[in-house]
Amino acid sequence: MLLHLFAYPAHLLLAHGYLALFIWSILEGEIGLMLAGWLASMHQLFSYEKVVLVAICGAFLGDLFTFSFGRLFEKKALSYLNAHPNKKKMVDRWIKNWGAAVIVFERFIYGTHIPVLLSFGMSGYPFLKFIFFDIIGIILWAFTFVSIGYFFGQSAINIILLIQKNILVVLFFILLFLFILRTQKGET
Repeated sequence: MLLHLFAYPAHLLLAHGYLALFIWSILEGEIGLMLAGWLASMHQLFSYEKVVLVAICGAFLGDLFTFSFGRLFEKKALSYLNAHPNKKKMVDRWIKNWGAAVIVFERFIYGTHIPVLLSFGMSGYPFLKFIFFDIIGIILWAFTFVSIGYFFGQSAINIILLIQKNILVVLFFILLFLFILRTQKGET
């Protein structure tokens, strides 16, 4: 069941190659990067170096667009951020506490990518400084996720297959874990 979730994305990569990966990277494509890394490890259509380069280029284009949208359309960007007040508050706190380091590491924290880039764009943050820190973050991101796919792709698939075969056991342990957490919270 879960393996089928990866069948269509893998088909897109195999059918459309680097173009699919480029577009996927514009749209935050961790799964695409891992799949392309895995396919590169099997020497199917992709090379590790080209996957990393295409991912960096796509992600950079997407980030430039989002940062620029925040800069050029501040009212629309602000209305988007105001529609997500918890994320806005969190991102504002991060920027205040850690500054440009947020640009480097936000890609690794789910759900923060767009709010961070819009916030930096709206803030008037210097464009060249943004590019510098963004490229560092993109390079770390691309190498991390492509490498996970390249070196651990088959292992990840095997884990997914194991979970599929033993889904009831997995659900039992998840429920047991949640029960224990809830019980411990009640005791403190």
